[in-house]
Amino acid sequence: MASEQNDAAGYLGWFFLGGLIGAAAALLLAPRTGRETRELLVEHGGEFARRAQEMATDAQGRAGELLDKSRELFEEQTQRLMTAFEAGKDAMREEMRKGPTEPRG
Repeated sequence: MASEQNDAAGYLGWFFLGGLIGAAAALLLAPRTGRETRELLVEHGGEFARRAQEMATDAQGRAGELLDKSRELFEEQTQRLMTAFEAGKDAMREEMRKGPTEPRG
């Protein structure tokens, strides 16, 4: 489920990046004078930088959340493993304390 969310977020990020690249290409290829195009680029450049920064901050936040969740799951699984290991050791000690059993057969 988390993987599906990561995939969706990744595709959405690529979609927006493609949209921004398309908008930049439209500005550069539009039939305007060089001065008009530069003015448009200056106007929209700040907006592009702001959006890119927001996307980067958002992605960093999601990565941090995923890292925290992964750590929690790792710690939980480690604790389960250690509990099972201790239970196995206790069971082995109990069987050794009982002594050898006669073979069935």
